[in-house]
Amino acid sequence: MYDEKKLHPLTLITDAYNRLVSFVIPILFFAFSSSRLEGLGLILTLLFFTIFGLVYLVDVLKFIRTSYWIDNNRFVVKSGLFIQKEKDVQISRIQSIDYSENLIHRVFNVTKIEIKTPGKGIALDALSKENALKLANQLHYLKETQREGFSQSAQGMSGKQIDRHKGFSLQEEGVTKTVYAMRLVDILKMNLMGGSILKGLIVLVGAVNVFEELISDALFDQAGTIISQTSVVSQLIIVGLLFIILYVVGSVISVIKNFDYKVELTKNHLTIEKGLLEVKSQTVALANIQSVWEEQNWLQKLFGYTTFSVGITSDEEAAKKDDTGENNEKGKIILLPLIKKKQLASLRAEIVPHFNFLPTQQVVPIRSLRRFVQWPLLFWISLTLLASYFLWPLAWTIGAAGSLVILLYGYRSYKKTGYALSKEEVTFQLPKLISTETIYLRKDRILNLTVKQNPLLKRSRLGKVEVFSALGDSAQNKKVSFIEEADCERLFDWFLVNERSVEPWDQKT
Repeated sequence: MYDEKKLHPLTLITDAYNRLVSFVIPILFFAFSSSRLEGLGLILTLLFFTIFGLVYLVDVLKFIRTSYWIDNNRFVVKSGLFIQKEKDVQISRIQSIDYSENLIHRVFNVTKIEIKTPGKGIALDALSKENALKLANQLHYLKETQREGFSQSAQGMSGKQIDRHKGFSLQEEGVTKTVYAMRLVDILKMNLMGGSILKGLIVLVGAVNVFEELISDALFDQAGTIISQTSVVSQLIIVGLLFIILYVVGSVISVIKNFDYKVELTKNHLTIEKGLLEVKSQTVALANIQSVWEEQNWLQKLFGYTTFSVGITSDEEAAKKDDTGENNEKGKIILLPLIKKKQLASLRAEIVPHFNFLPTQQVVPIRSLRRFVQWPLLFWISLTLLASYFLWPLAWTIGAAGSLVILLYGYRSYKKTGYALSKEEVTFQLPKLISTETIYLRKDRILNLTVKQNPLLKRSRLGKVEVFSALGDSAQNKKVSFIEEADCERLFDWFLVNERSVEPWDQKT
């Protein structure tokens, strides 16, 4: 057993910084509205500082009562305000040791580390970089010696250093190769082809909602009057300028978040590092990859780009506390945010060589086309008729536009839905409204495969196949709809069978 150690004293400063960041909205509110509070400003200010002081006092007590140590195959952290509780992870199950550094961390040369296993995560904020490296060395060494069946003591690790490559790294030693990096121009391209305008709109709407009471109603009235008196051309110019502003705001946010984005590959891990104001590192154990995605929207397809993601299992509690990855849903990590389709073929084989990446074939028969549109279209038309009759006579215009979207999406679903089989892997291509998703799943990662048929589908010899696989702290499901009954049987046999004289993936559809 190792001696108990305490967090770095600068933890008190990082905690204070984090609390100030969490109180930034009340601070701004008091700053802008103090003149309108009519005598209550001083009381509310004192109340704010009292609450902040009490919360920070709790942080100080937690810092005093927090310690950590290594005990055989366990890494243990003991903390608690009144009752101290121990939280531990098994060293042999550690998948990665990640770090993140906000402005305060970087100023004082300390770091926050997170030790992750498939089921748990422990975060320590803050440690000096020297102590963080020593701790990572010890944990990696203990993990390797336990894996190899040695009983050597880790005390001899004081002189052994991990490969730090081009800078600060907490990963196990080994040759590291940078397989992907984003320049500033690449980030701007990604924003142009992605959701940068939406990000800017969210920020703008959020700012208006927060400071709505502080903005004079006369300002809104004046702006409305100016817009109503301008010509159509001028209004279009204003709309164009608004989109440019939103793009710039979204791009600034994305540049701050993804600055110096790079992906490094070692023997057993992928490491993502990024950030301008706050530097973050996230490690993906190759053995923990459950599924792989390619996603391409219509604008990316026009210019020959795509997005590459991986799915992993993760700890729910750790994910809620610290989202250090490019996640758009639990367990899904955007690994290569923007890459040329031609470059991806060789790169993905290097990153995840145990996947085959077979191209899909369109498998939906022509008689299934109407099934993609009939029920959504019927519901939408009924809703439009009711709205036109009871609410707004011109609602049919919106209904007509929505019906056209449903028809186009139904046709895309018919043309783009497909799958491919190899001995140990299945590929699904699933269209979305403005993008196409291709997902690759290994058979040993699939939790369940279900074939669904109602009487109408059975009469038409059609069916649906739904596949479940692990993702995050739960599972994801993907569905291929209205394919031939023979394809459903082929997929079902492929999932069940291990060895047969004629394998399902060798059969012709």
